[in-house]
Amino acid sequence: MKAEYSLKDFRGVTINPFYDKLVTEVVVPVQNEVYQVFVDIAAQNGEEPEKVMRRCLADYANKLQAHE
Repeated sequence: MKAEYSLKDFRGVTINPFYDKLVTEVVVPVQNEVYQVFVDIAAQNGEEPEKVMRRCLADYANKLQAHE
């Protein structure tokens, strides 16, 4: 695996035509302090805060399912 990728590495890649069926967009209001935690974590990892939030929510949902 390369340490860094460029757009050239992804030429010819096809976008998943089923992506829209796999996700649902929702609006969830959060406190500024909570959002700032995700912003800080995202900055440390070079990611977008929304990606960190999605991963956190997915992890929590998996834990909830495991306890059923």
